[in-house]
Amino acid sequence: MSASDPNLSVLHRKTVAGQQQHQARSVTVAKAMRLSVAKVALDVFDMAMQAIGLVVEERSQEDCVEMMADDALLVLLDGPQGRVGAAMIDAGLVGGLIQQQTMGRVTPEPGSARPMTDTDAAMCAPMLDALFAKAAQAVEDEGDKLLLRGFTFGARADEPRLVAMALEERDYRVIRLTLDMAKGARQGDLVLFVPSVPVPDPDGDGLDEAEHTGAADSGPRNLTDVVMHLEAELMVQLCHVRMNLSDLTRLSAGDTLLLPPGTFPKTRIIAQSGKCLGTGTLGQVDGQRALKIDREPSHAKQPQRRESDQPDVEMPQVAPIDMGLSGDPDSPASIPPELPMAALPDFDDLQLPELDDLPDLNSLPDLDKLPDLAALPDLKSA
Repeated sequence: MSASDPNLSVLHRKTVAGQQQHQARSVTVAKAMRLSVAKVALDVFDMAMQAIGLVVEERSQEDCVEMMADDALLVLLDGPQGRVGAAMIDAGLVGGLIQQQTMGRVTPEPGSARPMTDTDAAMCAPMLDALFAKAAQAVEDEGDKLLLRGFTFGARADEPRLVAMALEERDYRVIRLTLDMAKGARQGDLVLFVPSVPVPDPDGDGLDEAEHTGAADSGPRNLTDVVMHLEAELMVQLCHVRMNLSDLTRLSAGDTLLLPPGTFPKTRIIAQSGKCLGTGTLGQVDGQRALKIDREPSHAKQPQRRESDQPDVEMPQVAPIDMGLSGDPDSPASIPPELPMAALPDFDDLQLPELDDLPDLNSLPDLDKLPDLAALPDLKSA
C-alpha cells in the first residue's frame, strides 16, 4: 500500500505517508546493528569498522544449522529465560580482531587456514557482548528489545552438530552482517542466530501466561543464586599407587589392586584441575556411600580473642599464677592492705652503734709473715 494510490482517500493517504515517515525514522534491528557495530569497534577495539551489508530474515532451526560452516568460529550465546542463540564468525573477521588486539593494526593478508580455538573465541567475546548490549538499547520496538536483550557469549562449539543440539527453538531471527575492517584492510561476515520471541502484549511484556507466572514465582535471580546452582565435578582420591607401565597395560575389569596400609578410609577431595580442596573420611549412610568432610577449626584461620568466643577456641583452661600480690590476708606472701603508719619506727630516733671499737686495718700482719706453703702435698702424687 502506497500513499500515491489514487483509490485511497485523502485522510488515508496522509495516514500511510505518516506511517512510512515514522518507520523511516524508527530504529529497527537492522539499523541498530549497523550503528552499534561501528561504535563497539571504536570503543572496545579502537578500530574503524562498518557494516557494508546487512540482512535480517526468519529461518527455521534446520536452515540455521545448514548455514553454519565448519571452518568458521561457532559460538553459543546465553540468553534470558534459558534461551540459547548462536553466532558464526568467519576466519577473516576473527583474524582481523586478533591482529587489532595483539599488534594494534589489521593487515590484508588472510594467512593460512587453521582450526579455531578457545583463545579465538575469548578474543571475540567482548565484541559479541557489547554488540548485543548496545543494539538492545538502540531499538525502539519492545519486541525487538526482547529479541536482543540479555544475550552474552557462552561457549565455543567445535562443530555445527553441537550447535544443532543446543538450538532447541523452532524459528530464529538470522542477522547477517558483512563488516569492513580498518577502512578496507579486511572484510568478514558475522552471522547471529537469535531465537524469535512472541509479540509483546501490554500486560505480559512479551511473555505468555505460563512464563509470566514462572517468572513471578521465581523472583529476581542474583549472581549468588546462579553460582550456587552450578554443577561442580569433584573426585575422591583414596591413595597413590605406583606401578610399571607394563603392569598398567595388563589391567582389565575385575583385577584387584592392593592399597597401601593406612590409607583407608582417609581420602582427599580433588578438583578437575588436580588441586586438593580438602580431606574426608569415607563411609556409608543408609546403605549408600558417603563422605564426611573434615572440618577445620574456625580459629585456625580466624583467631578468636573475645571472652564470649572462649568455648569455641578448643583450648584447656589454665589457672592464673598467684604472684603473692592478690591482697589475700591468708597468703603468707601477701602484704596487708592497710598498715598503720604509727607502727613504723622513726628513723631520727634510731641509735646507731659507735664504730670506734673496730680494729685498725694497719695492725693486720704482713703477707711476708704467713707460714711457708711448701709443706703442702703435691697434687700429682696424691
